[in-house]
Amino acid sequence: MYEPMFEDLYEKLTGLGRRVRAIWIADIAHQGQSGILNANALGNDPNWWDFARDLLFLINQKQKQMPQPLVGIGHSMGGSQLAQLALLHPRLLQALILIDPVIQTENPSKTFAKASTYRRDFWPTRDSAARAFGMGKFYQAWDPRVHTRWVKYGLTDLPVPLYSDSRTEEEPPVMLTTPKAQEVFSYLRPKYYGPSGIDPTKDRSVYGDMHPDDVEDYPFYRPEPAEIFRRLPELKPPVLYIFGKSSELATPELRRKKMENTGIGVGGSGGKDEGRVKEVILDCGHLVPMERVTECADAAASFAHAEVSRWEENTREWQRRWLEKPRRERVAIDDQWIARIGPKVQK
Repeated sequence: MYEPMFEDLYEKLTGLGRRVRAIWIADIAHQGQSGILNANALGNDPNWWDFARDLLFLINQKQKQMPQPLVGIGHSMGGSQLAQLALLHPRLLQALILIDPVIQTENPSKTFAKASTYRRDFWPTRDSAARAFGMGKFYQAWDPRVHTRWVKYGLTDLPVPLYSDSRTEEEPPVMLTTPKAQEVFSYLRPKYYGPSGIDPTKDRSVYGDMHPDDVEDYPFYRPEPAEIFRRLPELKPPVLYIFGKSSELATPELRRKKMENTGIGVGGSGGKDEGRVKEVILDCGHLVPMERVTECADAAASFAHAEVSRWEENTREWQRRWLEKPRRERVAIDDQWIARIGPKVQK
């Protein structure tokens, strides 16, 4: 579904004279093609940060194919996960492009989870599913290229374990590639699974990630968005936020909080006051890469090109200064160290 945006991004960067070595996309372990491969190992309690660690492992394993500069582009939950990756390894990514990310202390997933809990996830044929999508208001705002890929990749021919006895010989029935159960488990985490009679806020064995300031009278929560919001000041890479104007995750107040907090702390980029955090607001809802494909790609390409150019210039200067030192000075205590550490203590 994100391919059209990346296709436009590639074309835009090529037009700017920027060579793109590769674009890497990975499905989170319990969704998409990963979810199908892992079908017999799935549960009901995914943690968002598992994927950040998976990405770090992937990049580490593929170092020769993924040299710097690396630019992270993530939408929604993916934006939060890339921010977490940047916190795990602050110098790994040279820029972050976070598209309507789920980063806030307020519980953002109630509406999404309720709608998805009751959504349909099985159709007798792929054509019948495509017709149903075409009539749905939710899908009508999508770019046609996205809709085509949704029908192709967002649906999976049966059987899979959930409906293993439903396949026919002729035209197979289909289900959502990501079952709605795995989708909603990403949105919310129940607070009612702990031992009976124990207040969840005091149960560190099951709910130790529940921040006391975020507790509300609601049977579900999601800890990661609030956790990453509180660590926004530490973000090292420069950040471009691409917000959907009518997204409930991007109200003026929520946008302001992100812009004012990102990168301003110890170890951070310096934040918006130093030109290291920027925003673009597009006329759409939360599904920015599906609804405003080209505009999203244009904004991402311009930012990525500028930040990679900055990284290249800084890297050349650092290498010049480093390589002009004799080899011995690069590995030994130099004269400046001796002068500044002070005289040897006399016994």
